[in-house]
Amino acid sequence: MSSKTVIFTRLYRKLHRNVGIIFIGFFLLISISGFLLGLKDELGLKPETKSTNSINQSSWISIQSLDSIARTFASGELKIDSEIDRIDIRPDKGIAKILFKNNFQELQLDLESGEILSIEKRADNFIERLHDGSIIDFYFTENNISTITYVSIISLSLVFMIYSGYLLWANPRKIRRNKKAP
Repeated sequence: MSSKTVIFTRLYRKLHRNVGIIFIGFFLLISISGFLLGLKDELGLKPETKSTNSINQSSWISIQSLDSIARTFASGELKIDSEIDRIDIRPDKGIAKILFKNNFQELQLDLESGEILSIEKRADNFIERLHDGSIIDFYFTENNISTITYVSIISLSLVFMIYSGYLLWANPRKIRRNKKAP
């Protein structure tokens, strides 16, 4: 039994080393970007949410109006693709955050007047795309097959690294215990 354990430990050591060498850059990218995302508010990686006195919902303009204002401003003033990814309504602040699909720009609009309160880049959206691998699809493809492949390979390799790391810790103890036993 001990010789089998020794053989498997040597095999796992070699595999653990090779997989680690291949994926170390990705593991570092994921851990650093995860750290940045965890502290995105504290590090100022996303624009501060403005606030207005427009909290009376009966006086708000329609979503279609917000959409139109944002698209017109994006294509006219900013000269960017005006396809909207999402509109985030903040009722307690009286604003709408509008994020565009094909860039990292954010507009904040007053819900009552439609006035543009803020125009800023969203660094956290870029970092999130780096973190989950969707940056490949963002720049190079229209589907999310690259993201699915990236996430699957990285996740499985990380699970393997954890498993093999545990065996590299536990097996030498098992081997020593077996050598001491009569």
